[in-house]
Amino acid sequence: MSADEPPGPPIPHARPDIGDAERRAVIAALDRAWVGAGGEAGRKLESAVAAAFGRPAAAAVSSGSAALEVALRVTGVAGELVAVPAYCCASIERAVLRAGGTPYLVDADPADLSFPPGTLASLAGRCKAAVVVHQFGIPAASAAEAAGSPVTVIEDVTTCAGGTVGGRPAGTFGRFAVLSFSATKLICGGEGGALAGSPEDVDAARRWTDPESDLPPDAPVPHAKMADLACALAAAQLARLPELLDRRAGIARLYDEALGERARRVLRAPAGRTGTWWRYLLATGDPAAVVARARARGVGFSRPVPARRWAGRGTFPVADRLHGAIVSVPLYPAMTRSEIARVRHVLGEAVSGR
Repeated sequence: MSADEPPGPPIPHARPDIGDAERRAVIAALDRAWVGAGGEAGRKLESAVAAAFGRPAAAAVSSGSAALEVALRVTGVAGELVAVPAYCCASIERAVLRAGGTPYLVDADPADLSFPPGTLASLAGRCKAAVVVHQFGIPAASAAEAAGSPVTVIEDVTTCAGGTVGGRPAGTFGRFAVLSFSATKLICGGEGGALAGSPEDVDAARRWTDPESDLPPDAPVPHAKMADLACALAAAQLARLPELLDRRAGIARLYDEALGERARRVLRAPAGRTGTWWRYLLATGDPAAVVARARARGVGFSRPVPARRWAGRGTFPVADRLHGAIVSVPLYPAMTRSEIARVRHVLGEAVSGR
């Protein structure tokens, strides 16, 4: 591909992989004529989520943000500080605010982008809870410190379902595991989310999903139920998760081969952890320029996290450094061979500075 050749059809940053299994599941839900919440597909999804994270119970909800908000409400964070990573998506912080808490930003660990080791212990007497986000497919080592933590730990495993920390699945360490099923996430339901935990916690969480709840009339209960059509799609995707993760890992290997020695610039799961390759994150000298050049070639490179999330609210040198270096490269199971080849070519340009 030369600079004068047309770039070809645009390659988006993400695209769901929807196959025959998903189509059959959604059609089966339509045939049952139950498309709202609380049907067979919802029960199947909840059982599958609970099993995936070794929990006795799970609840399907309207979004990943709602799952986190509800988990925080059950935890009781109103009027309390809640630790969240500075380098993460804004929806985490907004869920804390909706639950009545105040976000307490913590600078990122450079190895996995979540909390540095020892952070949870340091929050004693300061925060009520901490949201350990397994970031961009890289499992967070800090999750393993949840058992002895002085604060309630909620794990966000949206991008790391199937990942492990020390041989143990991500999402099995905290009081709750939460995840999103929105269209570009690891498990696609179109929209929706889930939380998993103890039967008592999940029962309490369900009271926060229905506006007809028995909670006091002035309680801000959202309408946070997940429709059965979305549950059917998400359950089919969850059943395919090992296959989808293998495909992601295979594409990552092809990208690594294209980069050669320069693949050392790629952020990946450290030793003792298994990641999911939800994103292929590459350190560059000028991420804005790299993104602009790739998009000019029709390839949807992106910046993972906007700096405005933490700007002016403290000193976060690692988050600043990550923002000043990292670009996210399209990597998803639905990519065709020709799309992968184009991304490999643009990757070579990105690291060479052309």
